[in-house]
Amino acid sequence: MMWLILIVGAGLAAFLFWWLIIETEGVYLGRWAVVGLYDLYAHRYDRVKQFDEHADLTLITEPILAEIAPRDDPLILDVGTGTGRLPLLMARNGRFRGHVIGLDASGRMLERARRKVQAERFAAYISLLHGDASKLLFPNECFDAVTCLETLEFLPDPRAALAEMIRVLRPGGLLLTTIRIDTRWMPNRTWSQSRMRRELAALGMDKIDFAVWQEDYNQVWAKKAGDSSARGADSLQEILRQSGQVPITGMSRI
Repeated sequence: MMWLILIVGAGLAAFLFWWLIIETEGVYLGRWAVVGLYDLYAHRYDRVKQFDEHADLTLITEPILAEIAPRDDPLILDVGTGTGRLPLLMARNGRFRGHVIGLDASGRMLERARRKVQAERFAAYISLLHGDASKLLFPNECFDAVTCLETLEFLPDPRAALAEMIRVLRPGGLLLTTIRIDTRWMPNRTWSQSRMRRELAALGMDKIDFAVWQEDYNQVWAKKAGDSSARGADSLQEILRQSGQVPITGMSRI
């Protein structure tokens, strides 16, 4: 009987570890756990994820450029940039003439991103910043597009973060985010399409659409209600000055 109890206890402990640390990436343990885990695994994050760059260029960068056409020089904020996936995708697109600010709470993920950016001949298109998605230090309505991929469900307060992203997005600007498809292991952390649509509409977004993307996530596209002139990459210097932030890369167009 004692052996049975020990085996069952070990099995439950292993399952709990898998669920809390591996499957949900520390989200139920608090922000410190999520950031700590990303810091810990930053060196092998790209190997684990194995992103398909060709598919990403087709399903992310080309649609973004199509949405902002005829302008090709948008100022973009990528929240939860990790190791720089989206900034590098945009910079590698031959039609892109804008600038992407990649923001993340994990210092070691940003360090990996910095190394990758510095190895690129398109590094001038990218800045990297350490920051909190729920408390963006940028002024209102200063970005032409805001992206947040595979990140919302891991933030302490997804709605607060979403509200901040929309606050810094100019009227008529583009939002691209994601919702997790498999919600079994993340109760009360993931949103359905109907919930996401309600949240975005309540925050002043329209033209909300969902697109099939990959096995675990669907894309969410939306426009901020209203209209305004594009900010463009030339506004980067002023926005960074107003926010008091200095890019980690030191390669911004300043």
